[in-house]
Order: sequence, then structure tokens, then C-alpha cells
Amino acid sequence: MGDNARQSSCLLKGGRFFLLEKERYLSDRFALEPASDKQLLQDIWGTPWGVFCPVGPIRSVLMHRPGEEVLQIPKDQYEVEAGSLRLREVHGRSLSKGRGQDPPDLGLLQAQHDGIAEALRKAGAEVLMLDQPESGVWPDRMFTRDLGMVLPGGVILSRFALYLRQGETRIAQETLGRIGVPILGAIHGQGFMEGGSFALLDSRTAAVGRSERVNDAGIEQLRQLLRIQEVELLTIDMPSDKIHLDEAFLMLDTDKALVNPRLLPHWFLKALHERNITMLAVDPEDPPLTINALAVAPGKVLFSSEGCPTAELLQKNGIEVIPVEVSEIYKMGGGIHCVTLPLVREEDPFGRASAVTPRQ
Repeated sequence: MGDNARQSSCLLKGGRFFLLEKERYLSDRFALEPASDKQLLQDIWGTPWGVFCPVGPIRSVLMHRPGEEVLQIPKDQYEVEAGSLRLREVHGRSLSKGRGQDPPDLGLLQAQHDGIAEALRKAGAEVLMLDQPESGVWPDRMFTRDLGMVLPGGVILSRFALYLRQGETRIAQETLGRIGVPILGAIHGQGFMEGGSFALLDSRTAAVGRSERVNDAGIEQLRQLLRIQEVELLTIDMPSDKIHLDEAFLMLDTDKALVNPRLLPHWFLKALHERNITMLAVDPEDPPLTINALAVAPGKVLFSSEGCPTAELLQKNGIEVIPVEVSEIYKMGGGIHCVTLPLVREEDPFGRASAVTPRQ
């Protein structure tokens, strides 16, 4: 084939496929690539959807700007996102006061949510919004993290434990279908699973926090779905007053994590150490949800402007901190991590090895 002919074969056809790629999709050959193959995702789904590195640069994120629905929550039920309902059954002094606060300042809540969205855009992410439901209030739907577990190639849909949030799965499915994100599975039956209690450590290892919102049936279904993707699942028992893993653990870089060691079992800290992950402890003087932050790229994190001692520790260890206001979001029981669901994270742009390499 001459140079002109070779160049002609590589011209864009229809603005999407190369000519040779078009011939590929008209063939009757078997597809050899996995469903998570980036070129296949780009060609068929329009975007290489999924999280290919737990701290890779965020290119697409799902959010919901809070509206009047948050004012429909009964006064004694604020902070359900981070509150253990089981502690209400324990008589005597309790670590949990339930929501029991005045309703949030909606204008301030929206302004702080807008600030997070703008910071994400400045970091290079497209901010996509959750569809409005056809019926139902679903007042906690600003916490989009809980809608699913995102892997290379798509998302596994959650199933919520509380009636308060049951309708959010349908909204998520409709939104993701409209956007074109592949659905890799869903939690069904008696299983409960929420995305705030799920974290990828690297491309082959994930962790889930078992709590009143995440039960054994949900964990077993998730484990089976992850096995298809060749991802190992570690299960961590959360303390009785915590419902999600993102209250105790956050990946900051491929080899650094923010942890609350008082809330994590010794074997998990040992597993992180054996994977060459440097652990940085959140300062106990900072607000409880300070750890609920978000890495927007390796070593670059959106962080509460109130968490000054922890932010100083991160900066001393080479982490770039982008401060954002979240005080009113805290009133709702969530943080930065809770209100963001990354749908596209690229691989580590520096090409560093995965943190799973065991220590010698």
C-alpha cells in the first residue's frame, strides 16, 4: 500500500470511526478485548467510562445540586448520611444524636456545592447532573457517591437500606442510561450496598466497609461482580457509629492514603503497609468528616477549608490541597466525597507502578 492509500485508510469517517475501525465493526470476528478495553468503550459507548486508577485525574463526575427537597426532611432526621440509626436502640449515653438540627441554609448549601463543582471543573472534570425524578422527594440525593461502585468500564448500582433513599437507584439508572454509562451489575434481593462504603486501592484491589447500610448479602453480590472484573475485595467491619468506609479511609495518591486509625482494624493498616501505601492520620481536632475529601488527580485533593491541621500534614507529605467550604454540607451528614461520583478517572499520568507491590 502506498503512502497516499495508507493515509486515506486512516481518514476520519463520519466524524467518529477510522475507516479501518469501521471495517472492524462490520466483521464477524469474535471480540477478543474485555468489555473494559478503552478503545472499545470509546468506539461503542462514546467515552472510556470507568475508574482506571483510584486517584487518576477525574474527567467526568456525577453530582446533584441540592434543591427544595432537602427541606422536606423531618427535623429529627438530618445527618442520616453519616448517622448510625442502630445507636438509637442503645439506652444511656450514645455517640449519636441523630440529625436533630435545624434545617440547612439552602442558599449556603447550594453555594458550597457550586464551589465544589467549580473546583472540579478547574481540575479538568466535566460535571454531569443527576436527572430530576418523575415522582418522589428523595431528599438525600445530593449524596451521589452512594449511587454505585465505579470500576474500569462502568458502574455497579447500589441498593439502599433505608426507605428514605430507595428511589435513588432508579434515578441513577435512568441518568446513567441517558448519559451512556455501561451498567456492570446491580445489588438485588436482600442485599444492601452503598457507594460511600466502597473504595478502590488500586486496579486489582477494592475495600468495602460492612455496617448497618452494607450487609453480608450485598457484600457477597459485590464480591461476585468484582470477581468478573478480576478485582479482589477486602471487607472491613466499621464501628457501630459509622456507616461508610469514607469516614475512615481515603486514597490520596497511588502510594499515599489518609486514614483514621481509630476506626480501622489493625489487619487493614497492615495490608496498606504491605502494599507500600504511606498512611497519614487525620487530625482528631479537625471536624469528623474532614477525611471525607476527594483526590482529583494523584497527589492533588479537594479538602475542607476547616481541616487545617490535617491539610498541613498533607502538604508536608507532598499532597497539593485545594480548600473548599463544606460547613453546610457537614450539617447534612456528608462531605466532599459524598457529593461526588467520578464516572471517568484516567490511569496514573505519571505511569507509576501500582501500589500493590508487596514490601520485601
